[in-house]
Formats: sequence, C-alpha cells, structure tokens
Amino acid sequence: MAKDLVGHNQVLGYHYDTFPPIKIDKTTAVEHFESKGKKLLLPGIGESINI
Repeated sequence: MAKDLVGHNQVLGYHYDTFPPIKIDKTTAVEHFESKGKKLLLPGIGESINI
C-alpha cells in the first residue's frame, strides 16, 4: 500500500527469507506485484542493484 501512497512503480524487498516467519515465494511475490503494474526487486544477500 505504501508504494501507492508515494507514487512509485518499483518496490525494493529486503529482510525476506531471513527467518521462517518472513519466508516468501519469490516467483509468486514478483507475479503479484506485476499484476498491479509494479516491479518488485529482490536482491540477494550481498547483491548490489542499480535503480
């Protein structure tokens, strides 16, 4: 919901998969955001991304 309030189309996910309660299915998460016209970025540990 926050992405809509600030008007951005890209979302940066972090802290996901760091312990069981916040484990995600990355494919499903990306598809969910794409269905809303948004892009979900899920960098791996130590990975850099340019936005």
